[in-house]
Amino acid sequence: MKKRITTSIAAVAVMLSATIATQAFAAAPFSDISSLSSKAKIEALQQQGIIKGVSDTSFNPEDNLTAAQGISLIVRATQISLAAIDFSSAPTADGFYTKVNNDAWYAEDFVIAHYNGLDIPADIDPKAPLTKEQFTHYLVQALELTGQYPTIKMFIPIQDEKSITVDYQGTIQRALLYKIVSLDEAGNFDPTHVLTRAEAAAILYDARSFIDAHKDDVAPDPVEPETTA
Repeated sequence: MKKRITTSIAAVAVMLSATIATQAFAAAPFSDISSLSSKAKIEALQQQGIIKGVSDTSFNPEDNLTAAQGISLIVRATQISLAAIDFSSAPTADGFYTKVNNDAWYAEDFVIAHYNGLDIPADIDPKAPLTKEQFTHYLVQALELTGQYPTIKMFIPIQDEKSITVDYQGTIQRALLYKIVSLDEAGNFDPTHVLTRAEAAAILYDARSFIDAHKDDVAPDPVEPETTA
């Protein structure tokens, strides 16, 4: 009997410890997003550990999204990784990008993006703001690594299509079909618009929701391992 009681107490202690730990690591709500229409999306991503604030309680939603922030968000949201890649030596970010310091907090995300085939230029400036077309292009590439998603073969007219970088037109069309981005009332995409952190979070939430909604319908397309010398 004594052994049973001891075991029960231990089990309760473990449960309490887990509860306390969960509460301790629960993210505090951001205090500067209460008036945003995307508030619920930002909070959901925060609770999932996908987005972080500039402090414990501040998100700075109107700040421009930097390339460093954007690439890191995309990697975390889509959960692409280096798991299927065999390395003879550890890769470094500065071996692929001229302006990414290997000691930077975002360096590993850039390495992951590179080895998963995201079309990120070697001279990208991590501190520079990302445009809507850039973020959408990288995000769709990462999203499509998570599964083979059926799309309706149709062309969506975009009024300012001529302003879109030619290499990005295909991914933007698919993003519209996936409904993770949208056109404005005039039918424009506004490709050169610099995204705010709040705008990027809203797009990212819709992308994550798309992945979750289809995870039981499609099997991930195996990534061909890339072997380094």
